[in-house]
Amino acid sequence: MIRECTQEDIEMITSYLKDEPYGRMILTAVNEFGFQERFQTVYIDVTNTESGEVKLNGVYLFLYRSIILFSKENHVDIDFLEQWMGISAPDKVAGREDNVNIVSWLLTDYNMETGVTHPGITDGDSILLECLKGAEYEGDWALLTR
Repeated sequence: MIRECTQEDIEMITSYLKDEPYGRMILTAVNEFGFQERFQTVYIDVTNTESGEVKLNGVYLFLYRSIILFSKENHVDIDFLEQWMGISAPDKVAGREDNVNIVSWLLTDYNMETGVTHPGITDGDSILLECLKGAEYEGDWALLTR
């Protein structure tokens, strides 16, 4: 089930996102901007296990005109993204290559780049977001861009 993330989820997403640059970038944006800004929305994909625990399958950050996605087990909900992209197509989709590759079939007119060191996420005026510039976000990113 995909739902909007709230402050009550912060402990769960922190644990899930802290180990890889894709997750750390999402986590930094959440810590910097919170959950109430109009330019940022965070969704989580959760399931309830048989033991009653909540399992996090993925996190989707919609930030200005970009999407940063992260799913450790490559469980990207393409139906959810297809609905969102039907409303407003992003300028950029960034994340781990296996995650972004799933989205690429929805955005067939976009260019796919792999092996990118840093995704360069910008604000509404196309200015690089200062809080997301650091070396801790460098990795093996994949990008879909118009």
